[in-house]
Amino acid sequence: MLVYDQRNECPLADRRPAVTMGVFDGVHRGHQKILAELGAVATEIGGPSLAITYSPHPRQALGRAAPSGICSVEKRLELLAAAGLDAVWLLTFTPEFAEKSGKDFAEEFFHRRLNAGAVVLGEAASFGNGRDGTVPALRKWAEPWGTRVVGVPPLTVDGSVVSSTAVRLAVQAGNLGLASDYLGRRVSVQGMVVHGQGHGHKLGFPTINLDPFHELRPPPAVYLTKTVMDGVAYRSITNIGRPPTEQEIAAGLRDFLIETHLLDFDQDVYGKSVEIFFYHKTRDVMHFSGLDELVVQVEHDLQAARKWFDRYGDA
Repeated sequence: MLVYDQRNECPLADRRPAVTMGVFDGVHRGHQKILAELGAVATEIGGPSLAITYSPHPRQALGRAAPSGICSVEKRLELLAAAGLDAVWLLTFTPEFAEKSGKDFAEEFFHRRLNAGAVVLGEAASFGNGRDGTVPALRKWAEPWGTRVVGVPPLTVDGSVVSSTAVRLAVQAGNLGLASDYLGRRVSVQGMVVHGQGHGHKLGFPTINLDPFHELRPPPAVYLTKTVMDGVAYRSITNIGRPPTEQEIAAGLRDFLIETHLLDFDQDVYGKSVEIFFYHKTRDVMHFSGLDELVVQVEHDLQAARKWFDRYGDA
């Protein structure tokens, strides 16, 4: 998949691409339905498939509170590539960008800069200052350009519309099964391995500490996970929450932690990028009066993790 940014003109205009547009945060099953239709339309018109997406989130660019990111921009591009797109145009969203009306945006990007053979959007999509860029309006604007406009009905799961907001609410509520149904894959957190306090290694349970690339993560608890690093998946157990002992809290270690112990693995992985996939919540977070209590509980957690993975494997 080719990736273009705002510094470069997208050189596909002479091929009249089929185009879609959106933030595509999470590239969930609703997005996947639109992307599948985009691919089908691109085949019909004989042009490449292209998605316009943005960074940062439009609300953030306008100085407003942006929703928690489901995945990083890099992961978004990876998922868009997996959906079979030929190209992505990654635009930097700015306040000036937000001032464009829907019609002005459509004329500049869909017509003048891309010469789109077709535009495929969700039926409820709206874009531009004032949200005047709707599918019915776009059909009228695009008729003189010879551009086909396709509206895709929303995808529902058990009567609920799949959306990035629905994914966020499910993850934040700890309903990882429902979130996975919406995403079409397991909930995951991506980030960089950074130095922690080193307590786990001293206690015989070395952990990797994650500096996440995005904001959304499951609520505080202990989870059975798979950690993917350098293309290899390792069975693991992950704690999300505050430091577990009263001593650490008293010492001022109050940061929100994502700590993962990889089963049967003890190597220096600082600075590596990893992705942690969440399989099963094993217990709520607990606080301990001292390290001895913590060690006993961690040993119990690891024993339970091994039994679960031996029984269910990659289920």
